[in-house]
Amino acid sequence: MQMLRRKLESFQMSCLRRILGIRWFDFVQNVSVMNQTQQQSIYNRIRDRQISVFGHVRRLQESVPAHEALRLVVNSHAGHQPNDRPAWKHPPRGCPRQTWIRQLEIDVGLVADPAWDMAGDHNVWKAQRPIAGQAVQ
Repeated sequence: MQMLRRKLESFQMSCLRRILGIRWFDFVQNVSVMNQTQQQSIYNRIRDRQISVFGHVRRLQESVPAHEALRLVVNSHAGHQPNDRPAWKHPPRGCPRQTWIRQLEIDVGLVADPAWDMAGDHNVWKAQRPIAGQAVQ
């Protein structure tokens, strides 16, 4: 995940430098570019939107397929198996170990099941969400 974060931030910096007209031989530090543009990290933006989407899908009606799918993921992550699937299989080799729900747990600082319960109330979930740049690094 760290490698993806570095690539995203590197891409963001190259785009900002191109917009500002800063060339590689100008030796301008990344911190000064971020201060000049008043932009937050693209990684923080993505993280905040993922947390927001989790809360939004949680508050959808239970009959909506997205709500059902996310509930299934949260239940399986908590160790509960659905009745219609007698045997779970491990993902094939080469699949990423860091899933979206695991990254959400790291960002929010909660296990998926309590996060699911907390996301049911919009005000509580919004207060729980980390402010951009203040999440667990």
